[in-house]
Amino acid sequence: MKAFNKYIVVGVVSMIASGAFAQQTRQTNLYNYNKFSLNPAYAGASGCTEVNFSHVNQWVKVEGAPNTSFVSANTAFGRGWGAGADLLIDRLGLFQQVSANGAVSYGFSIARKHNIRLGISAGYFQMRIDPTDAIAFDSGDQIVDGGVQTASSLNTSAGILYQFEGLELSFATKQLLEGRTNFNFSGLDGYGLRRHYSAYGAYDIPLNKQLTLKPNILYRGVGNVQQFDFNADINYNDFIYGGIGWRTQVGLVARLGVNIRKLFFLGYAYETPMQNLASYGSGSHEITLGLKFCKKKKEEIVDPIAEIPPVPDTVTIMDTVVIATVDTVFIEKPADDDVTKAMLNASESLEFIYDKAIIVEDSYDPLNALTNILLVRKDVSIQLDGHTDGDGTEAYNMKLSKDRVEAVKRFLVANGVDESRIKTDYHGESQPIASNDTEEGKAKNRRVEMKIIME
Repeated sequence: MKAFNKYIVVGVVSMIASGAFAQQTRQTNLYNYNKFSLNPAYAGASGCTEVNFSHVNQWVKVEGAPNTSFVSANTAFGRGWGAGADLLIDRLGLFQQVSANGAVSYGFSIARKHNIRLGISAGYFQMRIDPTDAIAFDSGDQIVDGGVQTASSLNTSAGILYQFEGLELSFATKQLLEGRTNFNFSGLDGYGLRRHYSAYGAYDIPLNKQLTLKPNILYRGVGNVQQFDFNADINYNDFIYGGIGWRTQVGLVARLGVNIRKLFFLGYAYETPMQNLASYGSGSHEITLGLKFCKKKKEEIVDPIAEIPPVPDTVTIMDTVVIATVDTVFIEKPADDDVTKAMLNASESLEFIYDKAIIVEDSYDPLNALTNILLVRKDVSIQLDGHTDGDGTEAYNMKLSKDRVEAVKRFLVANGVDESRIKTDYHGESQPIASNDTEEGKAKNRRVEMKIIME
């Protein structure tokens, strides 16, 4: 092992001398649980505050192999904004890398559900060489004999994220501004920060209420060196996560995680080399600890309202009613308050068959009352927002909230309301107004909110 370590040291030193060495960005196998580590555009993308700590021990049994600790935090603020920060300490033989960065992102939507986020980050990067324990073949080597050396530079990155329903695509550039330092060594090109590229693609496939499959691909590239990860991850009820992948030029990667009460995450990954270092090391270990805090949406408090008189099914309300040969009699249009009350009554009375997007018959009368008012108030459009409780996976609940809000829209359209007057959106379990720890709270979170859009 000592002999192998010598070759590592000599190889790294020679790469510095030739100017060919480029510092790699940190290696991680649990990026699916902390995507902010891949791309600054993910800052605030979840709408929650996330704090993650990771430690990676690569190439176990190889002396001087990479050893990395990483801590990050990101949150959402304002309307569409996100911010984050990270700190990294990485050791590789006689090298130690320290970096600290701050990030900001901004997100917007196109056609309501096509979500785009842009992110940038900047910070401090320091590389330290400590040859105290280095073993070199050549006496008088200026790097080994030069003692401890440090150099620093600006570290920048930029990225973009696109999300549409279960589809997710992102692209990022790390070490965007390239730089170089010779560590005060004369005649050497020195150490250089080289631009790295990464691209990520994933798609959520809900198999049932508890299981979601996520096939995903990660690409990394620097210069003419490229690497791909091909993964298949499974999510059980947003509680247990598992997956397996193949990393080109390396080998297999397996990962497992547990999400406790959707608040605390513990993840582990093991990378087993099948190429290159396979005969020297026993693989790489990574552990991640995460916290996720999501704000509850404030429940709207509405003053009690009087019961709306039922409208007979056999009566069709129109702008005008002609009675025999007498002049036209105009029925007074419902006021805005009447529209609001009808929507609130329909929303509070709305129920679906369990785990389906089928409206129960007991909800028909309040929806019919709302329909009749909308047929008179043609100047009013409405916004429907679908929500679910926390049971099931995020991907499943997102689809369920979409199907349910579309079921309400179909009901209104089938009864004569123009489709163009009904806007819809869906949020799954992401905007609870009560705790999902009780049945009462879950019942409040299963809802379709209705709002007036004046034209």
